[in-house]
Amino acid sequence: QQQQQQQQQQQQQQQPLPQQQQQSQAGEEAAVVGGSSDPSSGRDYTAIPAQIDAKMEEFDEDSQLRPTIITPSNTWMKKSKKGLLADPTTSIMRGDEQKAEKDKAMDLLDALTKSGAIPVENASLHIVMAATHGFDKTVVETVVQDNVSPIEKVERSTLILAQV
Repeated sequence: QQQQQQQQQQQQQQQPLPQQQQQSQAGEEAAVVGGSSDPSSGRDYTAIPAQIDAKMEEFDEDSQLRPTIITPSNTWMKKSKKGLLADPTTSIMRGDEQKAEKDKAMDLLDALTKSGAIPVENASLHIVMAATHGFDKTVVETVVQDNVSPIEKVERSTLILAQV
């Protein structure tokens, strides 16, 4: 009887409590979603292209999805106001002006955060990534000759990208 009681106590000690199970599951979910169970460490956005390539190699049978390079134009349109109640003005900015405006924005961010000492809360980061789905034939030839719906192929590519 003493041996049975000792065995039961050992089994109870080895079994995690429900709260510990929930914490463990939450940590596993965080590791899957964000790449780390530590909430203070953010997602590594520089790894996204490699993750997309890996998913495409794994699931894309046709290898029709290609990365796309987005190149902004040399001239930008700037809409601004001199004051809060002033009428908006539009100006065209070229290379040196673009660099000067970008530097001003970074200086302002640096000043507002005291060189990173104050965290920026409730901010959004928008990242644009593009991919091009190509076909060997025209859309009409794909439908008529191959009897394949191009919409299904594009939807498949979209689902693969959505996994990342």
